[in-house]
Amino acid sequence: MKFIQFELRLLWQNKLFKWLMLAYLLTAVLAIIWGQIGLQREYQQRTISEVNYQAELADYQKDAPLVPYDSGYMSYYQFHPVWQKPSAWSALIHGERSEAATHTRVRLLGLQSQLSNTATGNIAAMPIGKLDLSFIWIYLMPLLIAALSLNLLAEEKASGRWSLLASQVANSGMLLTKKMLIAAGLLAVVNIVILLAAVVLTDIRLNGLWWQIAAVLLAYQLCWFLITGWIISLQRTAIFNSLLFISLWIVFAFVLPGLAYLYQTQQQQPAEHVSMLFDQREYMHDSWDRDKQADFDAYLQDYPQWAITEATLQQSFDWRWYYAMQHMSDVIVAGAVAQFRESRLNSHQIGNKVAWLSPVMRLQYSMNRFADTDMLASQAFLDQIGDYHQQLRKYFFNFYFFDKPFTEDDFADIPQFDYQPINQSNTAKTLINLMLIGLFFIGLMTLQTRRNRG
Repeated sequence: MKFIQFELRLLWQNKLFKWLMLAYLLTAVLAIIWGQIGLQREYQQRTISEVNYQAELADYQKDAPLVPYDSGYMSYYQFHPVWQKPSAWSALIHGERSEAATHTRVRLLGLQSQLSNTATGNIAAMPIGKLDLSFIWIYLMPLLIAALSLNLLAEEKASGRWSLLASQVANSGMLLTKKMLIAAGLLAVVNIVILLAAVVLTDIRLNGLWWQIAAVLLAYQLCWFLITGWIISLQRTAIFNSLLFISLWIVFAFVLPGLAYLYQTQQQQPAEHVSMLFDQREYMHDSWDRDKQADFDAYLQDYPQWAITEATLQQSFDWRWYYAMQHMSDVIVAGAVAQFRESRLNSHQIGNKVAWLSPVMRLQYSMNRFADTDMLASQAFLDQIGDYHQQLRKYFFNFYFFDKPFTEDDFADIPQFDYQPINQSNTAKTLINLMLIGLFFIGLMTLQTRRNRG
């Protein structure tokens, strides 16, 4: 107990230690506040979008009941908002929300062309990202750990205390381990304080997810302390220790993620996705020059649920043919869409496999999944937009194909989009991954300690 008190007193007298911990804590709190402000702004934008949407529907509702010909115009011009509702943790862990659209509008036309015209979010922030809590934990915390413990032995030797301390104990390595554990414990306390501040300042709740994130974060912290412990066990100079740590940090934080990203982009084949969009547009344009009645008859054969008593097109332009043609433009590219979707999922799996070699990548994947801000969430959003578009098509086709007027009461039954997050956790995988990396460096440390004694 006296040893712990003595070490705490030494750390408190260390100005660099106090300033680093204070800067780390303040930066984390600012990231929480900025993230919460951004989340509130997103909710405000969503409210404005919903108010405008309801106002547009109210304008059409004034003219109700609408005959199918007039309601066809409504489906052509009326956009329906869709929104990937963020989780409370997304304010602190932005993940890939800056790289993909999280809110857009769709109408009854070909879906894939509409999705391709959707803005990709905050383009200005994509090259440098955003300051969020995950960035501080994933990239800055290892540097803080290095500053706190990497040159601990060298500093003790430089101060002249090490020879005196080592002479008073049987195992000097255990003494150094205790000193590192004290520094690790203090940092763990600060991280818990940050997580509790998130509960106070945001809508985050102290639930099971909070405890999972805390466990993963502390395991990641321990992993980096074990890495620094191995470097210290080499008993080299302070400059060598710093260079070796920075080299490992660069490999884990940039080299492995960069190689994985390059391979992932090749797997996704964006050129084929663009070609798919051209195919859809070409089908739409060519439909105007083909026999509309023949195309409509073929459509009714494939989709008999929309067959009506009179299957003959009565006018040169018929909304039934037009929306059937729009639907078929999605059908002809459905295979390419599925292939592109599969390539995205395979790309994500590749990144997960590479993450077994890097604690940085593993924590990034884990945190993004906790906050529902990863590629899986983005793809789930696109899948749910497709399901919602099908709901809109089914709802409105009942009026166009069965010659039903669109009454004032029917406006209340228009399908509404409601994003459902993926309930998938990788906590166990992350903890096992970090434990294996930690055990690897424990093994290296043990071997080096034996060599030092020999």
